[in-house]
Amino acid sequence: MIIVSASFTAKPGMRDAIAEISRKAVELTRQEKGNISYTLFKSSDDDVTMMYFEEWESLDDLRAHLKTDHIREAREARKDMLEGTVRVRVFESKEVEL
Repeated sequence: MIIVSASFTAKPGMRDAIAEISRKAVELTRQEKGNISYTLFKSSDDDVTMMYFEEWESLDDLRAHLKTDHIREAREARKDMLEGTVRVRVFESKEVEL
């Protein structure tokens, strides 16, 4: 399993607009091949921090997702609403003996 966290900072007053833009992308992503979960979170500590948390069956499924029209459109629509860069972390889940 592949786990992704993508955190970013919204410009002041843009959090709700970003959430609205993301609504369609989240809905369509959840229907994609290999998607296990895909959720946008808003920080409970402030009005600007947000994070996507995603689970994918494989890295190939994640790569295909990044090329979809709905993701490209959402990125383009919100690019001027973000402060700084998006911080993405990708993890691979594997069974390990303890």
